[in-house]
Amino acid sequence: MRLILASLTLLLASSAFAAKDNCQKYFAYDRYMQAIKTVAQHTQYGLEEMCTLSTIWDIEAQPSRVITPKGDVIPHVRVQLHREYDSCLYMVRDADQVITSSRCYSGW
Repeated sequence: MRLILASLTLLLASSAFAAKDNCQKYFAYDRYMQAIKTVAQHTQYGLEEMCTLSTIWDIEAQPSRVITPKGDVIPHVRVQLHREYDSCLYMVRDADQVITSSRCYSGW
């Protein structure tokens, strides 16, 4: 009986982990979701695929801006994809959903 209970618990825990959606916290924020969609297209993933991909541990989106040498302030959303050994940062311009810069970095 304990073996069955332990197996059932493991099965439920693993299916819950597999169904993790890294974008769920941004569903109520159109600005962030649009930027995440832009990054998904850029990385050649579908939105749902990128949000649930097991190799992506977390997706972070936050407001940002780029200031030009002339002093113009251009609103952006900074989207970061965090994986096991590296992270990639994408700056998505609000006005036209263009990725103006991107870079990946590693802690190793």
